[in-house]
Amino acid sequence: MTTTTSLPALLSEEVARDPYAFYRRLRREAPVHYDESAGAYLLTRHAAVSTAYRHPAFTTRNYEWQLEPVFGRSLLQLDGTEHARKRALVSPHFRGAGLQAWSGTIHRNVAEILDGTVERVVDLLLAPIRPGEEFDILERFAHLLPVFVIADMLALPKSDYRRFWDWYTAMIGFLSNLARDPRVHERGIAAARELREYLAPIIAQRRADPGTDLISALATAEVDGHTLDDEEIKTHVTQLLNAGSETTDKTFGSLFGHLLTQRERYEEVAADRDLVIPAISETLRLTPPSQMNGRVLAESVEMEGRTLPAESTVFLVIASANRDESRFADAESYDFHRTDLSHADAFTARGEHFAFGFGRHFCLGAMLARSELQIGLDAILDRFPDLRLASGFTPRHQGLKMRAPAEMRVVV
Repeated sequence: MTTTTSLPALLSEEVARDPYAFYRRLRREAPVHYDESAGAYLLTRHAAVSTAYRHPAFTTRNYEWQLEPVFGRSLLQLDGTEHARKRALVSPHFRGAGLQAWSGTIHRNVAEILDGTVERVVDLLLAPIRPGEEFDILERFAHLLPVFVIADMLALPKSDYRRFWDWYTAMIGFLSNLARDPRVHERGIAAARELREYLAPIIAQRRADPGTDLISALATAEVDGHTLDDEEIKTHVTQLLNAGSETTDKTFGSLFGHLLTQRERYEEVAADRDLVIPAISETLRLTPPSQMNGRVLAESVEMEGRTLPAESTVFLVIASANRDESRFADAESYDFHRTDLSHADAFTARGEHFAFGFGRHFCLGAMLARSELQIGLDAILDRFPDLRLASGFTPRHQGLKMRAPAEMRVVV
């Protein structure tokens, strides 16, 4: 096994400061690179990442240690018939007519079912903000919106919303802990345990007396005689709370950064709402919230002229593939007018930016994320036409596995 010694380590401070410069070098010098600090191969070109997502040798066995300690055994780990059967039980409740399973009598139109929940939470969070106020829009809005929406879908008590945020924050810390900090690890494990204990009596009550919420829908779902047991429901709820919140939260942070650092972009999108989805789609391409996904090889595979041994850990570096110069023109620029990215497919398994994965392991929550991002941005454009960055504030991205601005101080 050879390495390019002149390249920095993935887990180094240099890469943490600017991972995109590192990925640019990898695409050019070592598109398949073994990184000793992570103990993994890094795939960095768009074509290679696309192939890996579809290749059966790239398994999700790494999730046994990356995700299972906090999620339980989730859909992300399953393959073959087990994955297909369990996904069939869950997926109808996240798209299409199946959304009616937890909609109750809120709306009759399927598109309005999801939007109505998001709109209520958006109004709740934005109503207290007053003209001229300076604040962190991530802390007051983006961090809370997806957590509160999911809690609403699950019909969990509003008095407990802050507890969900605390659990979510600790578990996301666990999932992003590439450096294996033991304190972060223990906090994540404890939060997952507390959440599962909290859910146990709720699931029992919903089984006995189902309502129109998502937990009731999962508890009563049946496909070909198969149902979900309590532990599987806990796993899906935990996964939804984390994965469904983190991507939206961090996408909002990057989106505000792109639109406000060159404020004419914000004004352009405000004037033409057909640009809302392209602005979000381009954010997902250029600055995806999840920067990489792991895989473990079931057999040896040749990629880019190099043999990767069986049992190797491989990181599909989404953040690099999305900036591949051979796939996207002017790939490192934010351009919501670009024509080499299908914005219509940005929230589907056909998406070309990999922000929600690809193929059979495409994120179930993409439709929910689209609704939250689109409705949230539209509401902010409507309410705060003068929104701008606070004087002297410059957004700074943080994180490696998950990356976005940690703060976004604005004035409305």
